[in-house]
Amino acid sequence: MVLLNRKIWTLTIILILSFSAVAGTQFIDLTTANPVSSSVYKGEISPPSKPAITISFPKNNTSFNTNSLSIILNVSIRKTTKQNYQEWLSRVYYSSDWLQEDTYVYEYYNPDPNYIRPKITEFYYRLNLAEISEGVHKVTFHAVERGFYCASLLEYYGFSANDSSVVVFTIDTTPPSISVLSLENRRFNSSDVPLNFGVDEPFEKASYVLDGQHNVTITGNTTLTGLPDGDHNVTIYAIDEAGNTGVSETIYFNVDVPEPFPTILVIASLSTLAIVGIGLLVYFKKRKH
Repeated sequence: MVLLNRKIWTLTIILILSFSAVAGTQFIDLTTANPVSSSVYKGEISPPSKPAITISFPKNNTSFNTNSLSIILNVSIRKTTKQNYQEWLSRVYYSSDWLQEDTYVYEYYNPDPNYIRPKITEFYYRLNLAEISEGVHKVTFHAVERGFYCASLLEYYGFSANDSSVVVFTIDTTPPSISVLSLENRRFNSSDVPLNFGVDEPFEKASYVLDGQHNVTITGNTTLTGLPDGDHNVTIYAIDEAGNTGVSETIYFNVDVPEPFPTILVIASLSTLAIVGIGLLVYFKKRKH
């Protein structure tokens, strides 16, 4: 009878353990329970996914005419649908070309083993940067995902994944320098005057103002046409890729178109000479006779 009872208890224990191994995490609330308290750590496994990092502002390779900049960041976990996996965001930090050390903007830690801090799977952040020096800069954002996989009530495995995203931008607060190349003579005998200029950096837009009138947009070198005689002045403007506006010095020049040659008088004079010549020829022929 005692032997029979031992067999029954042994069979019962085996059935309970087997059922627990099959049911697995159905008896564990992975969002609140610490698997370490009910399972044994068995090592690391490959992660089911990587964290997704999205930089919504600024766009890559954008220029700004200010030394301050806000970068908008979103990090999320691509959660698996399997119930025996638990994932959370562990760390978010960034590095830049002008800072020597990494800067953490989020980090999950659990100082009290008796209290499980809420874990997050999505993180939104606006990073405000100030006193950025002139030039091209690069900021790299890093995100680390942690988690565990419960094979059963008796064992669990850990995993870790990380990813990064880079944004490159230019700080340019210096206006472009403009030089006017075609008005050195400053006196023209034509009503069409070439307007050639140079800019020390790529520009998005250029324009000129002639004699204080309205602003005229141009894409590059051009010609001022139909200028009346007299004194004129012109100023050139250029806006660079960062939005800085450069202004040339105001150039003064003069247009003095010569009077056209009096062709009507010349024709009349030639006609008169022809008539006189014919008259003389007739006169001399008569005298011969």
